[in-house]
Formats: sequence, structure tokens, C-alpha cells
Amino acid sequence: MSNRMHLSDTMQTTCPHCNSIFKLTTDHLESARGQVRCSECMQVFNALLSLENFTGEFDDSLIQLQHVEKQNQQPEVSKDESVEESTDEPVSLKQAMYGDNYSSANNFRPLLWVAGILLLVITVIVQTVYYQRYTLISSPHYQQQILNLCQILPCDESRFSNLAQIKLLERNIFTHPTRKNALMVSGSFVNKASFSQAIPSLLISLSDTQGNFIANRLFKSEEFLADKTLNRLKPGKPVQFRLEILDPGSEALAYEFEFYS
Repeated sequence: MSNRMHLSDTMQTTCPHCNSIFKLTTDHLESARGQVRCSECMQVFNALLSLENFTGEFDDSLIQLQHVEKQNQQPEVSKDESVEESTDEPVSLKQAMYGDNYSSANNFRPLLWVAGILLLVITVIVQTVYYQRYTLISSPHYQQQILNLCQILPCDESRFSNLAQIKLLERNIFTHPTRKNALMVSGSFVNKASFSQAIPSLLISLSDTQGNFIANRLFKSEEFLADKTLNRLKPGKPVQFRLEILDPGSEALAYEFEFYS
């Protein structure tokens, strides 16, 4: 092919080493005297030897798509005056076409992708925690995170509950001072959770020395609270209780206390 052939504004050339095809313009060839480097296989070759004009009609969107897919395969143009022997480092055709700003934008593109992916992952995690907040609140590991989230997003804290964090502090069982065949039960418990909770019911179970069940009874909060005005358990504040039960006799020696919602 003659190097003096008529050149259109947009042409294509083929790397003889890896057969990669690149688009370039007459300005690139004139500035580099045809000497380019393939950024696919990094071999230097003379683009004039395989230069071809574009012919026919082309879809602009297709041309643009091909450019994006091949942008990392653009050949580099040499600054040397010699066509056959080049001693200077060739210049990238991308940089020659679009300037230094194009390269800078491409350098930041992977960082933008990473930032976007991290933002998406964080969003998914926050949404999952928020939609499962009433279930996850029962785990002490997630309580503080959920409470922090509820300071930003709407939450119904009256639905927060974890009976396992309501702890019995003390209990006393003794003969009723004024009633016959009755016992007085008193004590205190505390809410160990980081949020307020509804006042639970109290189940008292009786068993003998062999661990055999004798009887039990479930008491509602209004039956055992010493402070009748209390409507919720605040975090870390002990609550006193007191109630009366029938004396089961000498067989009942073990008493078990449990909280129920």
C-alpha cells in the first residue's frame, strides 16, 4: 500500500502482531509519522502499512460503543521524527485525541465504581436492619445500632421487647403476717436492655425437693407491682414487687420465677 494514498479523516489500522484493529485520524499519523504502539500487545508497528479508509454507512451509536470497548486498546503515537527507528516513548492516541483530562478522568473511574458499590452495600445493610428492627432488637449485639437508626428513621419503640434482659434481683418468701395459710412474696427486678419495655407478667412455679411440679400461677403486673402508676420498665431502674399466695404446705420447697409478655 502506498504511503501517499488519499486519507479520509477517520481510518483504521491493524496491528500485525495481535491483529487488534484501531481507529485513528490523519492528525495522529502526521504527528507520529505513522509509528504507533499497540496497547494490547505493546508492540511498535508502522500504522501506514495496514492503513485502510472507512467506507460505507456507519451507525453513530455503534461507532461510539466500539470506541468505549476498545478505549484501552488504542495505539500510542511516537514523537520521533523517524518512521523506521524510534527512540522516544510513543504517545497514547487517546491522550493525543482528548488531552490530559481524558486520562485523568479514566484514572478516577475505578475509584468511582468502588465508591458506588460500597454505597450500595451499605444501603442494603441499613435497609435490612431497619425492616428487621423489631426482631433484631432482641439481640444485645444489634440494640445500640438499631436505637441509633431509630433516631433518624421512624420506629415504634413500644414494640421493642426482650424478656431475657429483664433480670430478677432478689426475692423473699415468708409467712403472711396477718393472714392464715398464706405466704408473702416480695422482691425486685430490673430491665437490662438499652430501651424501655412493657411490664411483663410474672409466673411463679412451685416444686418439691425431688423437682416434681406442684403448682404455678401467672400474675399480671397490676397484681404484684408496688408502684401502681408504673406503666413501662425504664433501662437500669429496679422495680419492686409484692404479692400474696396460698401456703402450699411443707412439700413445696422450691420456687421458680419467670417473666412472660
